[in-house]
Amino acid sequence: MSQNRRPIYIGTEPDDATCERHGQMERQAPVVTFDGHIHALTKPVSVCNCPECCLEIARESGGPSQTEQDAFESCWRQLVDAEWRNGLQRLFIDLGRGAVEDDTIHIHEKLDAEEIPNYLRDSEEWTVQTMGNSSAE
Repeated sequence: MSQNRRPIYIGTEPDDATCERHGQMERQAPVVTFDGHIHALTKPVSVCNCPECCLEIARESGGPSQTEQDAFESCWRQLVDAEWRNGLQRLFIDLGRGAVEDDTIHIHEKLDAEEIPNYLRDSEEWTVQTMGNSSAE
């Protein structure tokens, strides 16, 4: 089996998010949690993953592999741990403490609407809730 895996794609062409081994990747939330904070991509780019590659990597590294989402989060954590301080953080803006649940991004702090990237605030796929309001749309 080839070790040439591409478990995660971050870019502006989601149609290019294809795993050579498993085909089209699945889209993920345009935010990540790191140190308990929500970090949104600064530009409207897509985050996609190959569930099969993530499951393989999670199993090999002893990470959680009960579900595809667990495996994606494990792969994402490995990428963030390895690359966050080496430039990956430049792609993201820290929105403060929060969590992601289904298609809702919960931010546990008060933010002005302008502090949330336009693509995220105007998204039809994601709802952003901040402390003190029901939606940042």
